[in-house]
Amino acid sequence: MRQRSLGAFGLLKRGHAAKGWVSAIAAALIAGSLLAAPAQAAPREIVVWVDAQYKDAATALFANGYKNKTITVTARDMSTIALDLQKIDPNRAPDIVLVDGEQVGELANNELIAPIEISAATSRALSSVAINTFKVGTSLYGTPIQRQNVALVTNAEMIPTAPTTFKKLSNMALKLVADGRAEIGFALAQGLDGNAYSTYPLFAGLGGFAFGTTAAGSYNPTRIGINNKKFVKNQSQIDTWNASGLIDSNVSEEEARIAFTSGRAPFWLTSPEEIVNLKTVTFRYRITQVPNIVKGINAAPLMKSIGFAVTAFAQTHRVLPAAKDIVENQITTTNAQTAFYAKSPYVGLPANSVAAAATPDRVLLAFGSAALGAAPYPNIPEWGQVSLALGGAWRDSTRGVTAVKAATAFAAAQAQAVTALTPVPEPTLTPTIP
Repeated sequence: MRQRSLGAFGLLKRGHAAKGWVSAIAAALIAGSLLAAPAQAAPREIVVWVDAQYKDAATALFANGYKNKTITVTARDMSTIALDLQKIDPNRAPDIVLVDGEQVGELANNELIAPIEISAATSRALSSVAINTFKVGTSLYGTPIQRQNVALVTNAEMIPTAPTTFKKLSNMALKLVADGRAEIGFALAQGLDGNAYSTYPLFAGLGGFAFGTTAAGSYNPTRIGINNKKFVKNQSQIDTWNASGLIDSNVSEEEARIAFTSGRAPFWLTSPEEIVNLKTVTFRYRITQVPNIVKGINAAPLMKSIGFAVTAFAQTHRVLPAAKDIVENQITTTNAQTAFYAKSPYVGLPANSVAAAATPDRVLLAFGSAALGAAPYPNIPEWGQVSLALGGAWRDSTRGVTAVKAATAFAAAQAQAVTALTPVPEPTLTPTIP
C-alpha cells in the first residue's frame, strides 16, 4: 500500500517493465497541461493621446496599426498634459502623445516623456529647426510632424518691387501713408500684453535673442538675451519706428487684418493662420522674410511645431520599443507626414522636407520659405517669463506719444526676466533657545 501511494514516481522502483507506464502518464500530464492553459493574451494596444482637433489626422496616420499591435487614438485636452500625466493611474496612461514643441521642456524635466534617437537619414529628412523644438539639453524627446513661422506679406500692387532692406520698406510704407493711399504702413499686431512671437523677426534683426545656447545647441535659461550688447547697439531704431508711426502697438489683430486685406496697408507681418483670409483678397501679394534691418543679421522668425513624443509609461506597458520605433521611424516618413497633413487643422508645413515641398498649398509653402535662419520656438519653462518681459518691452516702446525709450523698456524687461527666474533662497531658521 505504501508503495502504491508513491503514484507515478513509485513505478520507477518496479523495474524495466514500468518504463512504458511512465511514458504514458507523462504524456497524459503534458497533454492535460496544454488543454488547461489559458489562451495567450493579445498584445497590448498602443495608446496615443491627441487634442480633439487632431483625432482625424492621427487616426488616418495610425490606421494600419503597428505590426501585430492596434494603435488606439484618444482625444484629450492636451493643454494640461504635464499635470495630467503626473496624476494619472499608470495603467490608464498613454504611450505616445501629440504635443506642441513648447511643451516638451516641462514634460522632459518631469521625466514624463522618454528620450529617443533618430538616424542621420531621418535627421536629414526633417527640418533641423523643427527637430530642435523637441530637443532638451543633449537629448531629443520627440519628432515634429508640422511646423510654422510668421512671414512678411506685401501688397504687390502697392509695392511692385520688393524692398531689399527694412529702411527701404519703411520709406515706402510711410510715403503711402503720407499720400493717403494707406492707413497703416506696417500692420503688426501686438496685443494688450505685447507679443514676443510676432515681433521676434524685428527683435532678431536688431541682434536680439531670447536665450543663449549650450555647446549641444539647446537653450541655456541662465543666459537671457533681451538686452544683449549687439541689440543695445541697434535698439534706438525702435524709437525711430515709433516716432514715425511705422510700428504702433495700439494696432489690434483685427485692425491689422482688415487694413491689409482691404488694400489699406502695404505690409503685414503675420502667421500662416491668416492664409484663410489672404485667399479672399482681390490683389496680388508676395510672402517673404522681413528684409535685413542691420547688415549681416537675418530678421529671422521663431519656428513653432507640433509632434509626437513617447511617454515614460510605455516602458511600464511593455511597448517602449514599438512606441519608439513609431516616433523615430514610422511617422517621420514622407508618406506618413503627408497623410497627417491632409487631415490636420494645424496651419503648418509637414516637418519632412519632401512632404513639405509637395504640399498643394503654395501660399503655405511660401510662408515656410520665409524661415531662413529661424530659431526654434523655446520649449523650456523659463520662456514664459522671458516672453512676457520681451513682449511687454515692445508694447511699451512702440505705443506712440506715450512710449518709453527702447533703452529703458528693454533694460527693464531684462531685469524683470532675470528677477523672475532667480531662485528665492530658503529662509535660514534660527534655533530658539529656551
